[in-house]
Amino acid sequence: MNTVDRKKAMSGVRRIVLKLGTRMITSGPNALDMEALARLAADIADLRKKKYEIAIVSSGAIAAGMGQMGIKQRPKSIPQLQALASIGQNMLINAYEKVLNMFNITLGQVLLTIDDIHDRKRYVNIQNTFNELFRMGVVPIINENDSVGTEEVNVGDNDNLSAYVASIVNAGLLVLFTDVDGLYDCHPSNGSGKLISHVAEITSGIEELCGETAADASVGGMLTKIEAAKRVLSGGGMMIITHGRKIRLPQILEGENAGTLFVSEKQGLNARRHWIAMTAKVRGSVHVDKGAVRAIEEKNASLLPKGIAGVEGIFDIGDVVAVVTPDSEEIARGVALYNHHEIKKIMGRHSNEIDSILGYTNGANIIHRNDLVNMSN
Repeated sequence: MNTVDRKKAMSGVRRIVLKLGTRMITSGPNALDMEALARLAADIADLRKKKYEIAIVSSGAIAAGMGQMGIKQRPKSIPQLQALASIGQNMLINAYEKVLNMFNITLGQVLLTIDDIHDRKRYVNIQNTFNELFRMGVVPIINENDSVGTEEVNVGDNDNLSAYVASIVNAGLLVLFTDVDGLYDCHPSNGSGKLISHVAEITSGIEELCGETAADASVGGMLTKIEAAKRVLSGGGMMIITHGRKIRLPQILEGENAGTLFVSEKQGLNARRHWIAMTAKVRGSVHVDKGAVRAIEEKNASLLPKGIAGVEGIFDIGDVVAVVTPDSEEIARGVALYNHHEIKKIMGRHSNEIDSILGYTNGANIIHRNDLVNMSN
């Protein structure tokens, strides 16, 4: 598929996740740009009249905190970043509340950590919360819980967070508003290049086009946006990278050919399998023999204890583990039905021996095929 009918592609979209980069909502020395936020609020109000549901993943908390405290260079210290995020998040939400209130729109603040996304029970609970917010006509404003999430402050990656959110809320479209027009067909160091209108698959060639950011108050460049696109495409969704100061959200939904559209020809994974493959944290691994590799890759079979040759890591029932070949290649991920200690006792044995070895059984499978995702597809 070389070209995409964007108007047709957007016709089925009703739920949108909009990610706003720091430069989209700040101006001057890390000050919040109230005019830009007011334009955004007006667009959201118009789209809501057309029955669109919109969630916003907003950067800018740390930058707002820097502006408030008169700090010009982004600190590297985790405690400093956490403190600035705590200061700025309140300013950020107050700014959104002010502009949305002009259109009688209620917002709901949602702060997430990576553990909320990795843990299946918490993931489903967040999903239910978002669904209720949409049912109530509320616009969720989402950010990482930077004041406590040390790992995420260090990464500072709201691009991937927005992809996680798009999966959680089952959005038809993720829009990344940034300060570039989209993805170009050459590395930034080699010149401006030509804008790529459509990407159907994230290949190594696409990844090589990414450059690094030199932003003072924001972190994350094109590479994190491509990582986000990979997550979105695996779930069968759509994503657009475009310049948020030049293009407005209604133009995108009307089918205007703006930025780079990521949409795959392949059918995506269902919600649970997408969570296993792209969202859940891998807690350990099981090493399998060649027979198990063939059964998984050729027959989409469940993983039985007979095919397991080794276990790495500490994990419990319900955790996601990697399935690794004799050549140390990860071929699949799945939800374990036994913990690491139990698997070590029953690996290499027939399923009908599990009860006599452990004194109980959780079934014949180590990983059922319905919860086993082939990562090589």
